[in-house]
Amino acid sequence: MKLLIKTLLVLIFTQIISSGQILFEDNFEGSLSGWEINDNRSIKIIDSKDPNQSKVLVMIPNGNVSALIKNSHQWGFVRIEGVMLFPEKEQNYLGFIYNYNKQVNREDFGLLYVKGNGSYIRANPWRDGNVSRLLYEEYKTNLVKDQAVKIGVWHKFKMEVINETCHLYINNMETPKITFGLFELKSGKIGFQPRVVGGRVWIDDIKVTSIDKFGYNGKNIPDIQYEPGSLITEWEVLGPLKKPNRIIEKTVKINNSPININSKSYSWETFKTDIRGAVITGKITEYEGENTVAYFRTILNSEQDDTVMLHFTTTDELALYLNGQDYGRIYRDGYVSKDNDWNAWYDFWKNPEHAGRRVELPLKKGKNNLVIRVRNGQFASGGFFVHAEK
Repeated sequence: MKLLIKTLLVLIFTQIISSGQILFEDNFEGSLSGWEINDNRSIKIIDSKDPNQSKVLVMIPNGNVSALIKNSHQWGFVRIEGVMLFPEKEQNYLGFIYNYNKQVNREDFGLLYVKGNGSYIRANPWRDGNVSRLLYEEYKTNLVKDQAVKIGVWHKFKMEVINETCHLYINNMETPKITFGLFELKSGKIGFQPRVVGGRVWIDDIKVTSIDKFGYNGKNIPDIQYEPGSLITEWEVLGPLKKPNRIIEKTVKINNSPININSKSYSWETFKTDIRGAVITGKITEYEGENTVAYFRTILNSEQDDTVMLHFTTTDELALYLNGQDYGRIYRDGYVSKDNDWNAWYDFWKNPEHAGRRVELPLKKGKNNLVIRVRNGQFASGGFFVHAEK
């Protein structure tokens, strides 16, 4: 009976908040009682000296600073609107947080940010406290001409979130500047973040409304045709672990028997790549925590003794093991680019400007066990792509 009542209450609440009602408003003329602030020194209400705005929320860079709206993880699909201003000509941004989740061992959230002094947008999900913008450089969007962000000027914004997809509008409220669906979590809190270091950002006139669908239903922005079929996308994962394990690295036979490490049993589990074919290692490894190591495995089939040329692009340092043999390391700064490009690009295997590393490996007839070790210890890491040249 209690379960039935609880289920009915959930259904009623869901129906109530799916009607397009306003869920939250704040013009910062009062307190911050509706917000979860993780640094009271860096998130404050101030007098803007602007008669049209009066008091505003100021966000001061000081590491991982955030202001989340209380209970927003309960609201489902939402639209959040407001205005922003960058008061100073220095490195600054406003980060739009969505699907924020904090567990005992990690903190993860989707993030799109607007750069004030550079006038552009980047996708930059955080996984266990580590940024991952280098995996999503194709989403960098310059804001130019009448859509440019200017220092000292108020700009309208709007963010809509449905499941794992986020639409971000700046200035023009009819068409989003970016539609991003590559952060894996489908629910969580919403809020804001300033840059880790640099200049302040002000926000005001915040309103959150429930939505049933996106206001925009056109093509994805940017509209990119990914080709995951050209990449290795069949993977398994084991971990995370505190340190490398020689037993895993030296394994020759392909089996799924559990491995005991420090009195704990680990097994290989299926790992799904994203829609581009990227192996998002940051979903598994910890950055703030101690479990920074993970192993990813795929099977390379060969009809005869042969060789294969593998193309890699990565934001992690990778260690390669084929049939129990060590085949060296691949570093993330090894891209062929005149700008020393550290990004991991989705088109690395066919675009010379985004080319990564190539490694030729010997294959025996039949199944070959390729194991890749990653260690999430670098800032802005957390993933790789692999293509097998035919």
